[in-house]
Amino acid sequence: MSVRGWRRRTSSTTAAQKAADRVFLPIAVGQILASAETLSLTREFDEDGYLRGVSAQQYPSGSLRHRLARVLDHPRTPKVLAGVTLAASVGLVLARGNRRAQIAAAAVIGTCNRISEVRTPYGRDGADQMTAVITQYRTLTALVPDPRLSDDLFLRAVNFQAGLSYAVSGISKAFGSSWVQGDALPEVLRTEAYGRGPLAEILRGHPRLCRALTIGTVVWETSFPLIYLLPRRQASWALAAVKSFHVGVAATMELPRFVWGFIGSHGAVGHVLDTRGLPRTFEKAVIATAAGVALASGLIAREKRKIAEQRRLGPKGTSLLTTASGTVEYVVDRPAEEPGRPRPVVVLECGLGQSLESWDWVAERLALDHTVVRYHRAGYGFTTSRAPGGELLGAVLDEVGAKGDIVVVTHSIGSLSAASYVADPRFADRIRNVVIVDGTDPDLLDTDRSDRRRLGKFVQVQVHTLFAAVTGIYEWAPNAVERQAGYTPDIQYSHVQFVFSPRNIVNSVREYRTVNTDTALENLGGVPSVLVVASGENAEQQSAFAKKLAADIEVIPGSAHRSMIGFRHHAEQVEGAIRKFIHAE
Repeated sequence: MSVRGWRRRTSSTTAAQKAADRVFLPIAVGQILASAETLSLTREFDEDGYLRGVSAQQYPSGSLRHRLARVLDHPRTPKVLAGVTLAASVGLVLARGNRRAQIAAAAVIGTCNRISEVRTPYGRDGADQMTAVITQYRTLTALVPDPRLSDDLFLRAVNFQAGLSYAVSGISKAFGSSWVQGDALPEVLRTEAYGRGPLAEILRGHPRLCRALTIGTVVWETSFPLIYLLPRRQASWALAAVKSFHVGVAATMELPRFVWGFIGSHGAVGHVLDTRGLPRTFEKAVIATAAGVALASGLIAREKRKIAEQRRLGPKGTSLLTTASGTVEYVVDRPAEEPGRPRPVVVLECGLGQSLESWDWVAERLALDHTVVRYHRAGYGFTTSRAPGGELLGAVLDEVGAKGDIVVVTHSIGSLSAASYVADPRFADRIRNVVIVDGTDPDLLDTDRSDRRRLGKFVQVQVHTLFAAVTGIYEWAPNAVERQAGYTPDIQYSHVQFVFSPRNIVNSVREYRTVNTDTALENLGGVPSVLVVASGENAEQQSAFAKKLAADIEVIPGSAHRSMIGFRHHAEQVEGAIRKFIHAE
């Protein structure tokens, strides 16, 4: 190695150690304060205290794990751990420039904090989590034999964690209506836990400032990654502003420990800012890998959705009807043999963003002796027509030659679609029975759409679903759709791909915001006979809805909003209630 190369390596190592010192000094101060606070507490760790140990509860009484956990849950254990952490934290302050001592102290602090977390898994904030991440990263990266590579990897891992934490926190807040509308901070300052300090009282007296700070928090956290594009001096100013934010939060909410973990991570951010010119870095590798995985996952999901669409158009798939206003996708199931006497046609209306396959278990049994019609409303699946539901349904019924009485069975927001045509002259004399399966109460929907927080929460959920759809995450991680549906493999596949289709997600937002509720109660209540079938989780709400319609109600115990038609044993109960209701006369 040349003299110049050796000097460059030595200089880099020294710079990394200085950066590590800047990381660990705030961590040490925060841990000293936390340990002193723990040692000052008296009865909080007792068996009847609010910080009592709970680790033994998860193991059978008398087992070895239970006995060990009982020792961990002992009231003296937290103070022993705090004493060890205090000693290690003081050592960490004195270990500036000493790599090995820092690693040892970080390992002790991280171990004690992890044991404390197992004993009492609550009462920690974001700064505690960041401290845990930093100490654990230092311990893990110490296993790398090359000290220069080990230190650089440690600092870049902490930097990546810091940038990711800020950005994810900001994005999460951006989807929360109370944050983007400026209400979150005023709400926090009105609580007993965080609103008692003098600064909190001052801020409560300036609501406009509170709103500005709330919205500003969303903006700066979301845009934190842009700091890596700034010149070094401006980036330092930005980091100083972030430090001021944490200090301000700690002072306002009287949380003296809140600030240290985050400020500690800024030492690693500074190291990365100083070494941005290097061709190969941990951050670039992680971002490139994540981008590649996300791209591959998104393309795989896209291809699977295409396969699902091709299946839908296959011999056993759906049918397409071309009308003057566009295409309508539908399915008609008929009995193998015509019943001895005329039976009403059963129309199944889907829920918000749900596929016509979502009715599969119910349709299978009803089709034993009824003609069952399912179709996709405007914008869903292959339905390109934007005509009202009644017009689409009328075209489908004419196409399949379904005559006679009609029984409309709806799920979720499908009740409002049905409300738009049950009083239509084309159907008024034919629709004598309506079954509302966990239906949408128009009054509650109006309340939700007019309440900016509830509307914001709905949009937030849909954006999360859209993100999962575009990146393909739903293919690799558990999701609510699969947890609450258990169809046969082909149907399950088709249903999941439908729900996670970006086009259908966007269309569900449109339908939620535009579906008409003006005369829904009047129209549904005007049908001669109405039954509400409620899921177990929505029984109370559906009972109130049934009273408004003067309808009977039947509850499916243990079911949820989706699972009541997604799980076979629940769907059979729903179908039984429908069949009993149809033939009650």
